Amino acid sequence: MSGDTKTVSDRACTGLDHFVAVAAKSALAASGNDCPVTPTEHVDANEKKVAMLTVSSYMFRALLFIHFDANLVNREHFAALDNVPLDDMDGERFLDAVMERGNLCCGAFNRELAVFFPHTGMSTPCILDRSSLEHVQALKPAVTRHYRAEPAPGVVLHMTLAVCAFADLDFPFEPRDVVEEDTAGELEMF
Repeated sequence: MSGDTKTVSDRACTGLDHFVAVAAKSALAASGNDCPVTPTEHVDANEKKVAMLTVSSYMFRALLFIHFDANLVNREHFAALDNVPLDDMDGERFLDAVMERGNLCCGAFNRELAVFFPHTGMSTPCILDRSSLEHVQALKPAVTRHYRAEPAPGVVLHMTLAVCAFADLDFPFEPRDVVEEDTAGELEMF
């Protein structure tokens, strides 16, 4: 195994940014709502938890983290997404809702990548303490990117993407508008 560093092209980074935006809009925003996703230099937020999502192929492993807290704004947002009363969106039910939406997000991200990489697989989401992100650099990602998503007015979710490349990574991505797909009822197979 050689010690050379693998790279992710600028074009691939643009594609990954787009795929994160598509995934966030399809999974974290209500149908018909806009969900602006903007790259940021780093995440300044103080969320205590992250949902970790993984999509892997022979060429890379992409780790996508959704930062969150069980604060009132987030619980109201996830209750509205699941069409349940706010009183039901607490404790384990809230974590289940985050993981369910995380699974949808991972599925959307996987579908976008599968256009260019037909052999991808995804993990089920898991909830970790935010301090776990301190150890991501030990995986030596070729690129780490951060995002700020607004899935509803007054709701802000931060995301971190770390891509570990097993070969130089480039693909013929062409920018396009983020289009909402109706994936309700779809079963993601892993």
